[in-house]
Amino acid sequence: MEKEEKIVAVLLAMAILSLAVTYVTFFQSDSDGINNDALQLTGQSAIGDFVYIEGTILNKKFTFTGDHLLLSVDHNENVVAVFIPNNNGAMDVDNMVNENDYVRIQGIFDEYQDEPEVVVRNKNDVTVL
Repeated sequence: MEKEEKIVAVLLAMAILSLAVTYVTFFQSDSDGINNDALQLTGQSAIGDFVYIEGTILNKKFTFTGDHLLLSVDHNENVVAVFIPNNNGAMDVDNMVNENDYVRIQGIFDEYQDEPEVVVRNKNDVTVL
């Protein structure tokens, strides 16, 4: 191979690798909205775990300040609070779900005022079943 051909081959390989990294980083994680790495929320879940819950929405409301959406979900006979920040699709989720809908929600497990809470990272993390 000539020197110019080797340079072109290296540049082509770099371009293909850059496209592959871009695809994996930006597009694959939001493709279906469900991440199989989430573990079901249990009494053994730790703060910061990526978890999911399934249950019926008991009520939904917006916070007085910030337009964040709060859901109460009946999960395994326990009420779990779900917090959806306004910049993570709170308005879209509000339009998508209603009280008494059976949903699957995934997010980061946290506690707010000593009560369990799931913080949603993206509107695609909420699915009506």
